[in-house]
Amino acid sequence: MDDRDKDLTHLFVRDLDEIALPARGAWRPQARKEKIMTRTSRYLLNTAAVAAVLVLALVVGYQLQQRQEVAGTASASPSAPTTPGSSQSTAPSSATPSGASTAPSSVYNDDFGFVVFSQAQASQGAAIRTESGAVRPGTLAAVPPGLAVSPDGKLAAYWTSSTTPSQLRMFTTLGNATEQTLLTLPAGTRGGGVAWASDSAALLYSTETGSFGIGGGTNSATLDTFELAGPPLRHATIDTQTNTGFLYRPIAWDRSANLAAAGLTGEGGFMGFYVTVRTDQSNAVAQRTDTRTSGIGMGSVHASSDGKVVLGIAGTPVKYWPIADYAANKTASGNGMTGAQWQPGTHKIGFISGDGFVLYNADDGTASSAKTVKAGMAVRTFRADGTAVVLGLPKGGGSDVTEHILMRLSDGASVTFEVTGTLTASVRLR
Repeated sequence: MDDRDKDLTHLFVRDLDEIALPARGAWRPQARKEKIMTRTSRYLLNTAAVAAVLVLALVVGYQLQQRQEVAGTASASPSAPTTPGSSQSTAPSSATPSGASTAPSSVYNDDFGFVVFSQAQASQGAAIRTESGAVRPGTLAAVPPGLAVSPDGKLAAYWTSSTTPSQLRMFTTLGNATEQTLLTLPAGTRGGGVAWASDSAALLYSTETGSFGIGGGTNSATLDTFELAGPPLRHATIDTQTNTGFLYRPIAWDRSANLAAAGLTGEGGFMGFYVTVRTDQSNAVAQRTDTRTSGIGMGSVHASSDGKVVLGIAGTPVKYWPIADYAANKTASGNGMTGAQWQPGTHKIGFISGDGFVLYNADDGTASSAKTVKAGMAVRTFRADGTAVVLGLPKGGGSDVTEHILMRLSDGASVTFEVTGTLTASVRLR
């Protein structure tokens, strides 16, 4: 390298050495500051992104919830099951739920239904309809109003009134109603009444001949048991009346206590005697209690589903007593009581007191708070499992139409519907 080049290099290096640099402590903090700002920016960006995702998720979730609620509302009102040929049915009930309801139509439970009789179409007998109003195919043409449903709600029994001789028939309410003739009476003998044993496996029934009245006459009446377990089917007479003017109306058969109960009634329709008979003893002697001054209408006398307690209406007061001892009867508390019925599976009596529906506990004398109902309504029946009650009110004016309220007992929710005819009992359909 020549001298000129060395001089230039020396001049360049000298000039670089003379450039003033900032002190070490002056520029390093600046680098930290930049890193902190970068991290802060990143944190804010990440936080904003997470918040945006959360907001989006909330919006999507809300929209999905709204769609589900709309779908649930649309399916809350069950449509009546469509049954082939039901539009051509000649069954007497044309009941369809109508309008005014205080709760969703989910109050209906079509695992259950009702037996309905129409006075205007009496020749057509009875029909079975679902709670929501669909009439099931197959009219029970020979069924009169005196039908008894088993405690489990799956079977019904009745005496034919349009056939000669009289027959005791039974049908299952599950699926299509299939009938079975249990007993055919001799000519000149007719069926009286029928009640179920508490285990739904046997029947207590009565028969009668001749005429009846206060003055007596040539007549006879029997109280009988019928065991469904078989074959063979077994029946036995456990008490008789001859020329007394009275006939039997079976009330209950408590199988756990082997005790059957019936009332003796006659002209006027009041319960003249209360009768109990042991069913586990051959030639057992019936015990009779004179009830002619009680004023209890025979048609109002019913037993709890376990057959242990009985009630009857004397004018408006509701009396109740243990099956074995009428003398131990008590009177339920309430005013203007109407339509007393036992709630299935309990010892509670449902009735209207004033303008309220009351559940009265026969075991301890307590009562639920009254639920206000439409004036003039009476208790018609309970759902077969006891979870709802049916109140009814005839529309009057010669009409065969009755307005009903189906009220769920758990929360008081209800629906209103109309029936052409008389709704008499709740049954299980599946």
